[in-house]
Amino acid sequence: MEPVSRHPSQLLRQLIALFQPEGWLLAENHELLQHRNMSLEQAPARLPPGQWLHHQQFSWLALERADSRYLIGLSLPDDLTREVIQNYLQHLAPTQPVARLSGAERRARAQGFVRHAFEHMPDGIIVTDQLGVIVFANRHIERWFHEPMPSLGGMPLATLLQGHDPREQPPWHETVSDTLTQQESRTVDLNLHGKDFLIHFAPFTLPDTEQPGIVANISDITELRQQQRQHREAIDFISHDVRSPLVSQLALIEQIKRAPEHIDAGQIEQLGRLARRSYHLAEEFVQLARAEQLNEARFYDCELLAIVENARDSVCEQALDKNISLQLQGTEDLWLNGNAELLERTVINLLTNAVQYSPEHSCITIDVYRAGHLACVTVADEGMGIAPEELPYLFDRYHRPKSTELAGQHGTGLGLSFVRTVIEKHRGEIAVDSRPNEGAAFTLKLPIANPMV
Repeated sequence: MEPVSRHPSQLLRQLIALFQPEGWLLAENHELLQHRNMSLEQAPARLPPGQWLHHQQFSWLALERADSRYLIGLSLPDDLTREVIQNYLQHLAPTQPVARLSGAERRARAQGFVRHAFEHMPDGIIVTDQLGVIVFANRHIERWFHEPMPSLGGMPLATLLQGHDPREQPPWHETVSDTLTQQESRTVDLNLHGKDFLIHFAPFTLPDTEQPGIVANISDITELRQQQRQHREAIDFISHDVRSPLVSQLALIEQIKRAPEHIDAGQIEQLGRLARRSYHLAEEFVQLARAEQLNEARFYDCELLAIVENARDSVCEQALDKNISLQLQGTEDLWLNGNAELLERTVINLLTNAVQYSPEHSCITIDVYRAGHLACVTVADEGMGIAPEELPYLFDRYHRPKSTELAGQHGTGLGLSFVRTVIEKHRGEIAVDSRPNEGAAFTLKLPIANPMV
């Protein structure tokens, strides 16, 4: 039903519920029916029927119904939303008298309204007839299933689902037929092109023909499932990686308590090593959480070369312990809009990994340079390199390459995930060039703050 075709008292109630005006009134043939903080004296002298008239905080609408002329008045709040509401009210005015529309025209309008609403829903919508054949699908379905809209109409819903996510228990045709015959809703997981969806089948019956059909609502839950996976991974990480060194510390402390007179330097060193590992795990976990919460409100002007120099200085002692040379190349100041603290932590993570996985007396080069509108940092080492099969998973949270684990280099699996998160938050990119036994080169690419300079 068009808003202005409703009875004026109903229309006023709905406008009050939607906009919460400071005042309102309703009059019929100049007789006040209801009002609040408004009077007929405030109404304009002339008001064409069916068109809103706005003056200051007041909005007026005259409607003609049979032999009566109604007047609706609203007093809107004096703030920035008033103009927005008044512009919206203009679209509620009829372009033609609704009473003159035929029944067929009204039905066509209603169908067009529903179809348009379905197109703008955040979820995918499929409507079938009594045989489970698609009679309507919105644009989300076309995009998610990679099926052109003309091919969707007339296609059995079970055929569409089976063709994109084959399953045996229960088969799609059984789910569709049971929804129709038993008139019971069902919710099923759906996987499309590597993304996770949830499809809810709801039966309905047309009141005039009593013919059944299905409305299938498909929701993209990929992000939700990813969050669930990350939550499970975090629990596993805490229960194993964080808990393990703490348990070892407690066991060692109990051993010392039983024979305090026999404490030796090795036990103290072991306690220190376990404590440092616990601290390192907690620190990386906290840093990753900070990176995931980063937004542009925490960005400011910062200079990349200075960030890299600070990062190099932070790992100098670690490199000296292995007689590894850190060679910084680049002299140009490259200004960014970003978070210098987290960017420095990013470069530190790359340098720490490079030192950890490089042989003694080797060289690590740090190259800072400009490539068009991008500021780049490349950290290259002469270490063991990375196997090709490990590269696709290198930046996944909690992933630890098998080659480094077998070599006795036990990382947390969080450092490179932190690197990727920070770079993505800065709208940048990261690239890796590596082969086994030939070292690895990590390149960070970040947009320059003023690329025209």
